[in-house]
Amino acid sequence: MVESRSHSLRRISGTNTSAMLNLRARANFTIGKRNLSYRQHYRAKCTVTAEKPILYGDVAAPPVRFVAMTASILGVELEHRTIDLFASENRTESYRRINPLQKVPALVSGADNICDSHVISLYLCRKWDHFNVLYPKDALAKAKVDEMLFFNSSTLFPIDSEIFTRFFSGTKAGESKCNEWTKALDFLENRLHYHTWLAGDRMFLCDICAASTITSVLCLIPLADHHVRLKKWLIEIEKQPFFDINKKGIERLMKFVEIAKKQIVS
Repeated sequence: MVESRSHSLRRISGTNTSAMLNLRARANFTIGKRNLSYRQHYRAKCTVTAEKPILYGDVAAPPVRFVAMTASILGVELEHRTIDLFASENRTESYRRINPLQKVPALVSGADNICDSHVISLYLCRKWDHFNVLYPKDALAKAKVDEMLFFNSSTLFPIDSEIFTRFFSGTKAGESKCNEWTKALDFLENRLHYHTWLAGDRMFLCDICAASTITSVLCLIPLADHHVRLKKWLIEIEKQPFFDINKKGIERLMKFVEIAKKQIVS
């Protein structure tokens, strides 16, 4: 490809030296850019954007960690602005203007606001995941990832939310709710019987999403003994460098869990 560019340069008649040098510089830039690692490429893409997207949220919340980990993997630089859930900052009028639902996270990208973690992460993938690292190109593969994202949205996270809402209000989750959680994890356990990861033989967006929710509930409810494949799956995710974001969020969550436990006992 370099050779063909050189021939084309030599065929240009009447081109002065500086013009030829400019063309060569542009050609070398294009070739050099293709040799960048995908992470460097994403950082280069983010550098040329006018403003960093702003992520509002509290890392104690699994949806916020999900988005933050997605951005980290893709090399997308976000400006993080904390909305302290334990100080009810999500109920302020200023945050209501950003997200009328008063939930976290919310992403502000230019003049637009996106207010759901699944949609935010998909937006990041569609804009920056040029190599389909987290979100596949094939239609059927996409459907499998979407299926697990919707499972988190419709099943895993609503159970998580109810368990923690009850806990922080001073009541434990009932046996029926705990059984509901176990059955949801049974579905994932069976899913992992066929593949190493939730949507195939490599990690996708849905694995990060589910892991952020499951690790939160583990603060209160341990995995059942028969969730053998799920345990192995979690161990593999925990080895990934980006998962430090999740660990820091869990540490913050556990701080408030311990405080609540003391209040319940007293």
